[in-house]
Amino acid sequence: MNLRNLRSLAIAAAFVLLLQPIYFFAMSSLDYFISKETTWQHIKSAFDSGVLVDASHRNQLIASGDRFTDCYALGEGMKSSTSAIENGIMAPRPASDRHACDDLKQAAENPSSVNWQSYARYWHGYRIYSAPLASLLPILLLKFVNLAVLASAAIFFVLQADRLIGTWPTIGLCAPVLFLSDFVRIWHVTPHTVSTAIILGGAGIFAWMLRKKSADRTLIIATAGLGSVFNFVDFLVNPPWLPMLLAFFLVAFGRGNQLAIACVAVWFSAYGVTWTSKWVAAYLVEPTFDIRNDVLNAAMFRINGDYASVRHFPLAATAKVFTNAILSWGMLIFVPLLILFRIPLKRPELGQVWPALIPIVWFEALSNHSQIHATFVSRSAAAAAGIVIAAGLMAGNVSSARELFTARYRRPLRETFRSQETR
Repeated sequence: MNLRNLRSLAIAAAFVLLLQPIYFFAMSSLDYFISKETTWQHIKSAFDSGVLVDASHRNQLIASGDRFTDCYALGEGMKSSTSAIENGIMAPRPASDRHACDDLKQAAENPSSVNWQSYARYWHGYRIYSAPLASLLPILLLKFVNLAVLASAAIFFVLQADRLIGTWPTIGLCAPVLFLSDFVRIWHVTPHTVSTAIILGGAGIFAWMLRKKSADRTLIIATAGLGSVFNFVDFLVNPPWLPMLLAFFLVAFGRGNQLAIACVAVWFSAYGVTWTSKWVAAYLVEPTFDIRNDVLNAAMFRINGDYASVRHFPLAATAKVFTNAILSWGMLIFVPLLILFRIPLKRPELGQVWPALIPIVWFEALSNHSQIHATFVSRSAAAAAGIVIAAGLMAGNVSSARELFTARYRRPLRETFRSQETR
């Protein structure tokens, strides 16, 4: 590695470290910008109207998906008898052996009647977005804001990807996520909305930077920032999705595998450093925070812990996650569309599709977590399938809808007319 690359890595590392006190200050100040009384009123009204539902009910139109996480997120940092810094960093939330929505419903009636437990091993940076909105708006409107934010990020991503790799490769990249995952209802769950918006928005910005021919150093620093910011807002939802997209854009645009591998390593390093800094911050705020029990034991459980639905054999997690994607509702639409349009896929080069292996490594490394949460983890599996399809379309030299239409319809029709004229 030459001196220029070392300087780039040093700048990226310094940038990530400088972000940590910003995260700490932002989370510690959050209580000053929200009204807990109003938030509880909005939560109670949401339960009364069916926008939020407890464990015994379902509302597929507005409260489907990972309701457990959604209720956890709404209750975090809402303890009234603690300081702003403790609410922001230690993230106390209503907790018991019941479903999180049952605890949240009880807390909305009487916050002092529930048991509060810290949830300090994550940053919970999505609360910078969700907590003020939950204080200002009814929960139903908050979810519609989620929809607008997610749609805007998706449109931005599609536009930038289209300009970078072409229309049909972009369609191939996005279609599996749309049809083979729960993407259409992510907006029901606020933490998932925030992390997915960062994935799509961040990858879109990266594609724009590639088109502007940004220097390697700039791309490395941007990758480090994205890895750090993603950990700040992530609830361990889809970490491998973003670095996979960044690596694919790099190799698809011809910037080389070496830079792509370096950016993947930088992204995960920034993600890990930011996560580690959260544990240090929690210990500084509350010295009784037990990193061994609250973090390391939980990590070992997520990696290879025993659970009723978890199987311990090689590729068990990968098989379950991809099976979940294949059995998605959208497969009934996705496959007929492939057949109808006769998409001209060719076998792509390994140099372009290796980023699709990144989620598989993640699934196997966190086998327990991937199997338990296969429903939303399968988004990364669907995105990996999208990369393979996009690379196949690029190998077939089909970059635009016009080219595909010409190849499929106009050119054969023109050749038919010519053959008739020669007769």
